[in-house]
Amino acid sequence: MAHPAVLRPNQLSTVHTTVFIMSSQAPLTVLCGVVTTMYAATQVTAVPWAFVVVAGVIGLFLPGYLAMSKRTANPGAFYSIIAHGLSRSVALAAGPIAYLAYVALQVGLYGLIGPFVSGVLSGWTGLHITTLQVQLAAWALVLISGLFRIKITGWFVSTLMLCEVALVVVLDAFLAPHPYQGTPQWGTLNPAHLLGGTAGGVATTVCIAFLAFVGVELGVVMQSETRNRKRAIVRGTVTAMLLITALYSLTSWLMGWVAGDHNLVHRAQAEAQSLLFDLARPYVGPVIIDVANALFGTSVLIALITFAMTCNRYAFSLAREGFWFPAAVGRPSIRQGVPATAALLQAGIGLAAIGVWYVAGWDPLVTLFYYGGTLGGFMVMVLFALVSLSVFVYFRRRIRGGERDAEWSAVRAVLPLTAFVLLSVMVVLSVINYDVLLGVAPGSLLRWILPAIPFALLVVLGALGLVLRRVRPQQWRRIGLGTDADLADDAQTEGALA
Repeated sequence: MAHPAVLRPNQLSTVHTTVFIMSSQAPLTVLCGVVTTMYAATQVTAVPWAFVVVAGVIGLFLPGYLAMSKRTANPGAFYSIIAHGLSRSVALAAGPIAYLAYVALQVGLYGLIGPFVSGVLSGWTGLHITTLQVQLAAWALVLISGLFRIKITGWFVSTLMLCEVALVVVLDAFLAPHPYQGTPQWGTLNPAHLLGGTAGGVATTVCIAFLAFVGVELGVVMQSETRNRKRAIVRGTVTAMLLITALYSLTSWLMGWVAGDHNLVHRAQAEAQSLLFDLARPYVGPVIIDVANALFGTSVLIALITFAMTCNRYAFSLAREGFWFPAAVGRPSIRQGVPATAALLQAGIGLAAIGVWYVAGWDPLVTLFYYGGTLGGFMVMVLFALVSLSVFVYFRRRIRGGERDAEWSAVRAVLPLTAFVLLSVMVVLSVINYDVLLGVAPGSLLRWILPAIPFALLVVLGALGLVLRRVRPQQWRRIGLGTDADLADDAQTEGALA
């Protein structure tokens, strides 16, 4: 039996797509990890407004992104859009940047799940369970999930995600009647406080908030495996975006409501990832807190699975085009119709990262979670900006060519161009405040080396693309076509930039 040419289609429904997108954000992981970091590191209390601001910027980005997704049914969503809109040569760099970004995000989560789950399980069982043991168990589950068809994995992820969202709603319901010392606390809802605090204030807060939304773009990555993909991807993405914005904003406000506006920063610095559960503990009892601890562990796990599956599909698409990966990575498994070889490759990378961390004896929260998560989120932010510009250029080129499109002019021009400007500002602010995002001293070399990675790749690999266009034009024309790469011909180069 021959290998199929494409991934198994028609597996995910709109609900599955929504849940898959939300699983990459992992609401409990964000609320317990990212939100407390925002309060502790920036000392800015208007975190709910930071989520609203970032959601607004991403809201400008999504219409053009989703409009382009209807024209590029490619699992390598980012670089495919960049290839069709901006430049195949730039896309040659965007593919590895996207792959490395999701690898970094996945590796970062190994640094979070190990210490947290090992501590919880050791407390429950009385056994000495190590960080490494938890990481290896999570690694095995991620590998197994990548070898089965996405519909099977989707049911597993959906069940855990729905339980997680239900738990957040329950915690919010118990927190709401208990303002600090019986006095309503509205400080976190004051937009003026977004400009206060230290360590970069609004810039750092907004940049960290962006990390919480990374993953909203993943529905397009899964579109070739989705039923009624044009409708399901749009509905799933919009629904997930609205739900996570509401959860983030409401729960981050309630944390200040219960802790007290003036105590919130101090408690976030002292209690870190435990803050939300500590605030809820007096009102919900030990059983729900135990459930919350368990679901926090599964929250990180399903985010690991989602990012790993994204990596697998980017590798699959790049290998189909003949770039960066062996041809075997671009062949789905016969029985399951998934990129199994890509999953094995990704598992090898994850295991190597865990091994390096263990041998070096580094702090997993610092070297894996903070460094990996920050780098991955920053690289995705750079890609968001490039995609926004690509959408604008793509539709402008079609207008000059006399083509007519169904999308409104705002979707084709105003929104993507505005998103590009705002996202570019966020990229610059992230670089300026990268030491705070990373948690290192301002003079550390890491604060310059890590954010330089995507730009170095753009310059070096973009120049390679220009060379490739001249010396191997047939191979160059395959860039951005994914599963259709074998159909590349001269006609598809018309209008493309270098």
